[in-house]
Amino acid sequence: MKFFNPPEDYRYHDDIIAGITLGVITIPQAMAFALLAGLPPIYGLYGSFIPLLVYAFTGTSNYLNVGPVSVISIFVFESLSPYEEPFTTAFVVAVVNLGLLIGLIQVLCGVFKLGRFVSYLPKSVISGFVQAAAVVIIISQLPSAFGVTLSLKSSYAERLYQLWLSKGDFNLMSTGLFIGSLLLLFILAKVRQQFPTAIVLLVMTGIAAFVFDFEALGISLIGEVPQGLPSLILPEFSQDIWLYLPSAFGIAFVTSIGSFVMAKNVADRQAKPWKPNQDLVALGLTKIVSAFFGSLVPAGSFNRSILVIKSGAKTQLAGLVAALILIFTLLFLTPIVYYLPQAVIAAIIVYSVYFLFDFPLIIEFWSKDKKQFVYLLTTAITTLSVGFVEGIVTGLIIAVLGEYFLKSKSV
Repeated sequence: MKFFNPPEDYRYHDDIIAGITLGVITIPQAMAFALLAGLPPIYGLYGSFIPLLVYAFTGTSNYLNVGPVSVISIFVFESLSPYEEPFTTAFVVAVVNLGLLIGLIQVLCGVFKLGRFVSYLPKSVISGFVQAAAVVIIISQLPSAFGVTLSLKSSYAERLYQLWLSKGDFNLMSTGLFIGSLLLLFILAKVRQQFPTAIVLLVMTGIAAFVFDFEALGISLIGEVPQGLPSLILPEFSQDIWLYLPSAFGIAFVTSIGSFVMAKNVADRQAKPWKPNQDLVALGLTKIVSAFFGSLVPAGSFNRSILVIKSGAKTQLAGLVAALILIFTLLFLTPIVYYLPQAVIAAIIVYSVYFLFDFPLIIEFWSKDKKQFVYLLTTAITTLSVGFVEGIVTGLIIAVLGEYFLKSKSV
């Protein structure tokens, strides 16, 4: 089987333990990233186990974890919210159509062997985009963190201003939960790295929400989550689908880059070679299959891929074990999910995306390579002020033109 490509010292229980760890930590992340994308939490869980199953049998990396990713979640939200109202059936259908487009683009890129061009992409442009996305994600979590409502149609700067104006309306309990959870996540990450802080936080605050009736205190909870496995959703094509094409190309590009960077960095750990073109097809298939169940658009996850490696995983068997954990949750544990506070999930998201900020790289570019710093800064500012697709395209254009003129001067 594709996923069973073990090293010589392989032991089954390494993958089983890693898979259980991965499955448990994916649950809160998946629900959080679904909310980030404008989808009910259940679609985050759907978008977790389906990609794991598809990639295990089609991908070539032993370690790449494919599922919900914060940057792609906010990209999906920004792409579709101008056309459909988030958290509605129409929005779910739009996600289905967008996922199919992205998947088809990646499959075609793999078939035409475009994976080899990944190594030519400037690190500065990728970093500028990712760090701008991290800022967007943090801003998007502030309403849940402080228990207020902000206009989703406002710019990010306007939302921050609205937040400042509404500071007198902050829910003190939500604010306390958010700040306390965030501090706990950072402190325990320093003193007890192996401690499952996010899971313990969710369990303890979920119990507290049930016992002390957090809803009566004005603290928003996840709420009702449907129980059971996903149903098949057929796409409903209309002329609006062509409006999604620029975003589909942008997301396909970003997901390919992120997945490839992770897979390439750990490729020397496995016996058989990692194949970028075959992986493009595999990543496309995860999106196509997931789309038919309305699930969140999946991508390669940096933090969960690192997690499975640190947990001892050796093959994609760990992903299959994680998928079983998620299926068990969907079948039997969704009533418990109701009581999870959104302020705590906001803290987990902010904590997760904090590590997308690459401050050492920014300092390195500033001190040693000013042109790369300009490329990074241009990409980040354009992404924040104009949009995700425009940001990464502008960054690439500036980088290409910059390198061209520099070479022309040196001749």
